[in-house]
Amino acid sequence: MSNDDYMVDPLSNSDVREHARRLRRFLKLADAERIDPLVLEQVTEIWTVRGVKPFRLKIVADVDLPNDSGLTSYDGCTLLTQIPRRIRHDAFIGDGYARYTIAHELGHATLHLDKLMQGAAMPRRRIGNATSNWIPKFKSAEHQAMVFGGAFLINNERARHLSSPEEISVQAGVSLQAARIFFEQVQEEMARSALSERFRQLAEQIAPKPVAFISPLYLTDLCSRCGQQKLFPVGHKFMCQACDAVYDRFQDGDPVE
Repeated sequence: MSNDDYMVDPLSNSDVREHARRLRRFLKLADAERIDPLVLEQVTEIWTVRGVKPFRLKIVADVDLPNDSGLTSYDGCTLLTQIPRRIRHDAFIGDGYARYTIAHELGHATLHLDKLMQGAAMPRRRIGNATSNWIPKFKSAEHQAMVFGGAFLINNERARHLSSPEEISVQAGVSLQAARIFFEQVQEEMARSALSERFRQLAEQIAPKPVAFISPLYLTDLCSRCGQQKLFPVGHKFMCQACDAVYDRFQDGDPVE
């Protein structure tokens, strides 16, 4: 029996989404508004965080995965994602959960090769995966795959112009839960970006303005050391800007300090 979740290399949500977009580009699906995840049945290799690797989407009998909606593993050569026939059928007719399940498992194949090569098998439980409290989200294989699944199926540029998770769910053909996760993350990023820009503007407003250099008003007398007319008063003394000589008095024969 496989574990419900694993601790993996840390990735931020934005990093995961960028990896999903990179895989879309690799599969020539970058601009697709609605991806059919069953195209993976024809795919023999995918881009992963460890480079391009052999891949196979395998349909198995329902009895082979009675408690799981999908399972990703590594057989020593190929990244293998298995889904039961019932999930393939539901994905074929456009069910959001089934479509998202395939993309979720693809996320494991793309992001978690190191753990899979160590013998881990990563399922998607029908009743939901349990994650231990000691695994933070950014190191959770399940959380990363969850973010990846939505980012792979959802056209990022198109979805950013939609006004609600419900619209995203319909447009991308994903579950409402997946659409909500994507929508909330995008809203959070936009808010953070706006806040950063506001702080930048405030910093510019309160930053001290550079003081323009004003040339000193030189005396008519010449410096007795360098002979240039560069003498100017500094408190109760006089200084030559050209040679840095300092005088108590000037033009009276006193030596330079």
